[in-house]
Amino acid sequence: MALRDAELSPTAAIPSLVKELVDQFDDPLTFYRELIQNSIDAGSNRIDVTLRYDEKEGQAVVHVEDDGEGMDEHVIENYLLVLFKSTKEDDFTKIGKFGIGFVSVFAPQPDFVRVFTAKNGQSWRIDFPSYKRYDLYRMPEMREGTLVELLKRMDRKQYNAFVDASRKTIAHWCRQSDTKILFEDAEDGKGPQAIDEPFDVAGGHALAYSEEGTEIVLGYSEDEKPLYGFYNKGLTLKEGRQAFFPGVSFKVKSRYLEHTLTRDNVIEDDNYRKAMAIVERLVTKELPKKLRAELGELAARAGRLAAQPAPAPNGDGAAERAAAEARQAELAADWRRRAPFLRWVFSGWFARWRNSDWKVFPAVTGEAVSLEDIWRYAKEGSVLYCDTRLNRVTQALAKRRIPVLVAGPWIDEINAWHDGKLQVENASEAFAQPIVYPEAKLPAFARGLLTTLRGMDEDTGARYKDILMGDFTYPGSAIQDRIFVTQKEPGDLMATQERATASFLGLKKPTALLNAAHPFVRRLFQIHANRPGFAGFICLKVLHLNDGDVPPDKENRYCNMAEKIESRLLKSALRFDTRRPA
Repeated sequence: MALRDAELSPTAAIPSLVKELVDQFDDPLTFYRELIQNSIDAGSNRIDVTLRYDEKEGQAVVHVEDDGEGMDEHVIENYLLVLFKSTKEDDFTKIGKFGIGFVSVFAPQPDFVRVFTAKNGQSWRIDFPSYKRYDLYRMPEMREGTLVELLKRMDRKQYNAFVDASRKTIAHWCRQSDTKILFEDAEDGKGPQAIDEPFDVAGGHALAYSEEGTEIVLGYSEDEKPLYGFYNKGLTLKEGRQAFFPGVSFKVKSRYLEHTLTRDNVIEDDNYRKAMAIVERLVTKELPKKLRAELGELAARAGRLAAQPAPAPNGDGAAERAAAEARQAELAADWRRRAPFLRWVFSGWFARWRNSDWKVFPAVTGEAVSLEDIWRYAKEGSVLYCDTRLNRVTQALAKRRIPVLVAGPWIDEINAWHDGKLQVENASEAFAQPIVYPEAKLPAFARGLLTTLRGMDEDTGARYKDILMGDFTYPGSAIQDRIFVTQKEPGDLMATQERATASFLGLKKPTALLNAAHPFVRRLFQIHANRPGFAGFICLKVLHLNDGDVPPDKENRYCNMAEKIESRLLKSALRFDTRRPA
């Protein structure tokens, strides 16, 4: 509005104390927080912060506009322009009680500040050429709410940096606001962008609480010092990182919380202590119940996923496997996020004993198990088995009531509670269970090789109870690269690192089980067709060379392939080959 259409009031001098108040703001851009706070106090439903660059004047133009109740002459003269006096002194629904918020507009050292406002049929404009004086004008046209305009000279590069810093500052102080806040850089053409966010913690809250004037949200955190925050009407009073409660992040929004004079902290008065007492009750009484239910569900899902049949290693099965691994990783991440709080809840032997029935650990059999279940087998110094999924080995261990957990972050937690004295081993790597092929179902060439091997073994002293064919390539097998294994009972569960005493030294004869899919054995099938003795000699020599260890006290008398044994094998091989018709 032009000056000739306005009623000019006498110019007044702002007290020199303003300079001292301006200097108290460490970050000049916190004026956004102060103006937005005032707008919220004025009952605004929406606040727009708009920045544009005036190329002609070489200056940034900042608008902070609301749709609140505005100000009339009485409010302007007696409250806006009189320091340390506020209409909000006794109103706990208002948070700017010190009457210095508006002074912050001078912190970024603007070249000019202008305010447009209206109330009770009065419309006003206030011009501030500097922080030292103002001019008040009566305007003929009404408006809704209040608009604060700042002009500051800067170049385009400085303007771009100013926009980024402004957006970050407003997000820090005002993102939890109950009032809708929109930020716009008129130069980028993207339009207004919402600054306000839902009142929540990172990763989503696990527990929410509300009563008249107060809201609290709590969530799990992996950070050593979880995030906390205190807010009034969503405006930040204080945020930081501190382990008030290990593994728990929280936010408190309450109209009863107050900020300090410096606006960067929360006053720790009776209202603060009341709020923290509620947080403590939620953390110690309510959140553990939620934790137990959530970890139990996560463990059950991880167990069921591990118990599903293994997808094929290629083709469509590869995509299915990748999807299953991604789901398992997501479940493990969700479990891991809750682990620090679980660690706190389970801290101390008595707490673990008291909560030992929590079924929060996934087993490959598809169920969730408890510490009580694990303690039946896993004692201090014993082995705790884990695996990626259910297979022949893990099924066999389950039948023996030996728990096998799904591999994941819970393993480290359990071992930590045992002072790291558990031996953690992968079940499929620690054990094997080859599949024995029924001889009647073997092809003729495989049965022929077995007949030769048994005959030659008998010729040279019958070192084995029997020689059979097996499948070592079941899912998760740790022995699929072996040519053979020896077992007391073929097809039984065996320790993969178990080394039997050399068969020709012991009284008990084991059964030799050949890996039918191994390239070496498949080559023997081909050789055996024309040279059965030679094929048998090669195979039995490999068995004797690798079958068990010689006792240390007999190393000077024996080796795994003594000359006498090899001589017998050669003679037997010659007999088998010369028996064949020309």
